[in-house]
Formats: sequence, C-alpha cells, structure tokens
Amino acid sequence: MKKKKRPFIEKDIVFIVISILIVLVIVSRGIPDGVSRLNLGTSPVGEKAIALTFEGTTGKYTKKLIDSLAPTGAKVTFFVYGEDVAKNPQTVLRAYDEGHMIGNFTYDSKPLLFMGKNKAKEDINNSAEIIGDEIGTRPYFVRVPDGFVSSYQLKALDCFFVAWSSSVYDKGNYTADEVYEKLMRNAKDGEIIRLNINSESTVEGVVKAVKELQGEGFEFVRVDDLLTRNGDKLARGMLYRKCRFDNSPIAF
Repeated sequence: MKKKKRPFIEKDIVFIVISILIVLVIVSRGIPDGVSRLNLGTSPVGEKAIALTFEGTTGKYTKKLIDSLAPTGAKVTFFVYGEDVAKNPQTVLRAYDEGHMIGNFTYDSKPLLFMGKNKAKEDINNSAEIIGDEIGTRPYFVRVPDGFVSSYQLKALDCFFVAWSSSVYDKGNYTADEVYEKLMRNAKDGEIIRLNINSESTVEGVVKAVKELQGEGFEFVRVDDLLTRNGDKLARGMLYRKCRFDNSPIAF
C-alpha cells in the first residue's frame, strides 16, 4: 500500500526561509566589511540632537513641511525615490538648497530584500544618478523600503545605509495631536526617527513637536550631521540607526 504524500504545509515554508537566511548569514561572513570610510569631519552638533527622516514623497505636503520648518531653523532628511525625483525635481532641489539632506530611497518602492546583488545595485545607482543630476551631488546615504535588507546585501552593495531607532510612520490615520504625542514620547538625544508625509495632520504635528522640543534645548539636524557629531568616520556596509552624544554611531 502506497503511503500518501505529506501535503506541503506552513512548517515547510518556515524551514525553507530559515535555511535560506542561515545560508545568507554564513556567506555574508566571508565578505569583508567595507574598508572605505566616509570622513565628513566633526559636525557642530550639541548634546541634545534628533534627526527626523521622511520617506518617499515629493508632493504637496512635503512643500508645506519645508515652508513650516523654515522659520524654526530645523534641518531634516528626505529619503526620496529616484522615480519621484524625475517627475517632481523642484521640491527636492528646494529642500537641498534650504539645507536639508537628500537621501536615496531606491528607484521606486520595490523591496530590495528579494533582489539579486546586481539588480539591487542597479536600482540604487539609477536612483542616485537621478538625484545627483538634480541637486548636483550623488547622495551618500541609502534607506531601503521598510528597512528590509539582508546582511549579505549590506556588505555586497557597499553603501552607507540608514535605518531608524524609532518610528512615527503615519498611514493617514493619525491626527496632528497623535503625531505630536508620538514624537514627544520618542524625543531622546541621538534618535533617528522615521516618518512619512501624507497629510496636513502630519505636518502640523511635526512642526508643533519641533517647536516645543527646541524650547527644551533639542536641535533637529540632518542624518549626516548626527552620525558625525563625534568625529567618527562612517563605514560602508553598515546599517546606522542612532548616534548619542560622545558615543560612536550605533548600527545593526
């Protein structure tokens, strides 16, 4: 009597995924850490500093955020898609000209995690080229959609990656007060905070928190200034997520 074949179940999928991840970790250990170091000097950032990072959009709310932040003197970081920059370069150029940092958020929203090395590198380079053509300099720093990147890719792609230490990611449901309250709860020195801009409420909540925290002595600075506040030379192949005063940047 023939044995019935065991059906393919979720446990098999989990086992396959874990096996793939183990192989990637083993392979990644054979790739040396990036020897290239980015030496930007020591930024003039004080003892209480936060980097706000905004993802993806170059639309009307981004323009309003730039308008609203101008009187405060706060500087932030915009991680933008190359595809969006090609369609709407004026907003990105204005943000750059007003002292904000422009980072590379890949060409579009496709996740890098399941791309091969060459395809992922092409995606990042295409986006960097478009951004560089508009602002006059290729962005050093990269964030991948949703932060999903393997340890193998981190080393193989040879970029300066930036994640976040806390998130106030609004899918359009938060009121201005909720955005404000979440920012206030996450306000600590050295934090890199992840946000997006898809509503008037986000802009209002961010600006309200920025003004109040400035009154408490906090500076709002670009990611590159935060990560180099202690004079560290940054390494390629690292995923940076925060940098406290008088400490080296923390990476995954």
